[in-house]
Amino acid sequence: MNTLVAFSTASRHGSLTLAAAEMHLTPGAISRQVKQLEDALGVSLFHRSHNAITLTDAGQRYLTYVNAALAILETGTRGLNTERSRIVIQAPITLARRWLIPRIGSFRQENPAADLVIQSLALGAVERPDLTITYKRSADAAEVSSTFLLDRTMAVCSPKLISGNRSQLEASDILDLPILLDTADAWSWRCWCNAAGLAFEPRGGSMAFDTDEASIDACISGLGVGQASPLFIEPELRSGQLIALSAAVVPTVGAYEISKPVEFGMAGIFLEWLTKWRNVEAE
Repeated sequence: MNTLVAFSTASRHGSLTLAAAEMHLTPGAISRQVKQLEDALGVSLFHRSHNAITLTDAGQRYLTYVNAALAILETGTRGLNTERSRIVIQAPITLARRWLIPRIGSFRQENPAADLVIQSLALGAVERPDLTITYKRSADAAEVSSTFLLDRTMAVCSPKLISGNRSQLEASDILDLPILLDTADAWSWRCWCNAAGLAFEPRGGSMAFDTDEASIDACISGLGVGQASPLFIEPELRSGQLIALSAAVVPTVGAYEISKPVEFGMAGIFLEWLTKWRNVEAE
């Protein structure tokens, strides 16, 4: 059993070192367990290089059966505890903090016997996730219409950044203000400018961050104009901490999708709850 878990974990990470860290073992111990499994099967499961491992064709086929078997065992093990159910959700940090957590109280009320573990997608899995939410870039709303949650963006800033009559501020005038980027390539801003019929040419300077969460924080601090999903900044818009500029320009920039759907046990119940919220947000 240990060799199967080591094989599955190493496959998921593409690294013996990362697999060892998750299983609290040494890389050498993981390597020996995988080798023991290969010897027992009489086939090579990995191509090995200096810095990484990749599955062979035989390893890829075998992984399908191993993961299915381990999932069944994990589900059965959890089912032995009739009083509590545990579910591990992996999601992007901004979605988890600004969308999932404010709404998850309703799930807790409906399912008081559920214990939740929420892991940041960027930090990797500490535990094997039951359900994973990933992000996909796309400026085409039709292309991602069937995904879990559309990501739209709008230009926002702190009221202390601008003065006077905001209604007279044209979309092109926004680029005269300091611009906050949530990615190095300014994806959200380029989509927004395209929707506004503008070229992305920030004339007031820019500041780049590696997460939209950091960009939103900088925006609230009055450092510049940022791009943010209206779903993620509802409290700040209501309280007046942030104000929308050219509010009619709200293009699609991507979508969140459930990459590991499940349909049984408490994980299945959580998936149904997510689907309910998707329908609410789509209205």
